[in-house]
Order: sequence, then C-alpha cells, then structure tokens
Amino acid sequence: MNAVLFGGDARQLEISRILVQHGYDVWMIGFEQIEIIENVKKIKTDDLNSLSIDLFVLPVSGVKENGEVDASFANEPLFFTKEIADKIPESCAVMSGIKTAALKQMIQREVTFLFEREDAAIHNSIPTAEGTLMIAMQQTPITIHQSKVVVVGFGRVGMTTARLFHQVGATVSTAVRETGRFARASEMGLDPFYMEELHTQAGLADIIINTVPALLLTDEVIRQMKKTAIIIDLASMPGGTDFKAAEAAGIQAIHALGLPGKAAPETAGKILGQVIVNAAREWKMERGL
Repeated sequence: MNAVLFGGDARQLEISRILVQHGYDVWMIGFEQIEIIENVKKIKTDDLNSLSIDLFVLPVSGVKENGEVDASFANEPLFFTKEIADKIPESCAVMSGIKTAALKQMIQREVTFLFEREDAAIHNSIPTAEGTLMIAMQQTPITIHQSKVVVVGFGRVGMTTARLFHQVGATVSTAVRETGRFARASEMGLDPFYMEELHTQAGLADIIINTVPALLLTDEVIRQMKKTAIIIDLASMPGGTDFKAAEAAGIQAIHALGLPGKAAPETAGKILGQVIVNAAREWKMERGL
C-alpha cells in the first residue's frame, strides 16, 4: 500500500512512522528540509504521475484559499491544485484535517476530515488543553491555582480543557447551551452557566478560553472584562472573538491555532497517525476494497 503525505508539519513525521509500522510505503512531498526517515521516500509533485496511491493525506489545516498548504519543511511554497486532485485514483482514500472551501472546489469526491471524527477530536483535545494551560501560565502574572477561568463551549475540547484547569486548582465556569451539558459540567465539579449569561460572567474572569467557532466574545462581552484578563481563543478561523474590540479595550486576546502541533507535535502526530490508519481501514472496508 502506498501513502502520500502532501505537506504538513512535525506531526507528519510521526504519522509517517505510524503508517510504515502498519505496512504502508510512505512518500512525502514538501519535506526537502528533513533528514531521511527509514522506509520513507521524499518525492516531487511530478512523481505522482507514476505512483499508484492508496492513501493521500493533506495537512491538518487543509487547503488554503489560493491552494497553498502548510509545508513547514519545504524549500518553497507548496500548492494543491485541481490537476493534482485529478491524479488521485477513485480507489484512493483522501484525508484532510479540516474542511475548507478551497479543497471542496478542487476535489469532487468524498474526503475524510479527520477532526470530524470522534476519536481524533477527543484524543487531540488533550495536547490542545495542555497547550492552552501553557499559554495561560506564560501570559498571566498570577498562578492558575485559584484563578477564575471561564471556558466558553463544552464540547470535546471545552470539556478536556475545563477539566485540566480544574485539576490544576482554578475555579472553572463553563458557558453551555444545553441542559445535558449543564448537568455534566456540574457533575464534574465545575460551575456551569448558560450562554446568555456570558456578558455578566465575563467580568469575573481572569482567563476566558473560547472553543466555539462563532462570534460569542463580542464587543459587549469584552467591555465587561477586567483589564488584566486575557482571552485564549481555540476556535478555528476566524475564531469566536472580536479581536479588534479586544485590542481597543486593551485586553490581550490570543488566537491559539494548531496547539497540538506546537505544544506536543510527537504525541499529536502519533494520535493522528493511528486515526488515519483506522479511517483508511474503515474507508476500504465500506467499499469492499
């Protein structure tokens, strides 16, 4: 089985090792600056013409508007084009971290989006939460212990992040929409409140952590915050914070994207590698391949 890793960052190095362990021959494009990994070959885009591909993996960040993909170890910008997409056979599983409009335009077939999978999101929430804690410790003059933390959203990332800050000794409140989430947060020893109360709860926080990819930390909410408070926004672009309003209010707002790859690339790569192996196996089984 042949797998192509098209661009990416340090996580792809671990992904390649996991794929090799599971019997794949791995070919990497956009990794000119790395040393050779055992049983992994570095190739150019043109080499795809002569390669039979069973698995094609795009970076976690997907494909940007102009077709460019993240390629931390490439000598020059790397672009995913419709011409490249057309070279991928129907029998090949295509995977990307997230869904983007540019990718949808270029490839007219099913794509597995890794972060829409429950296993990827749950496992990946761990390095995300740890990276968030690292930022909070670096960017605040107070201890996390006994600080007042508000986590906006109580999905997979929000739950793991709230639990970690609670375990470190912070007083953690969580903004939720559903009664079931309210009950779960209460059971975990947190202080839940409904999203409609965010503008009043924000004024009590030392740290606000947003996990929702919708504008919730509006100018109205930000104006209630203490000047010494900070915002750490974990939501995908464009985030859930009015960053201009935060700047105008003199409140530090950090859009912390891609934390797993920055805080723990080896672990994050191993997580994604196993998820990709599982997803590829399921994809082929569903199609009888």
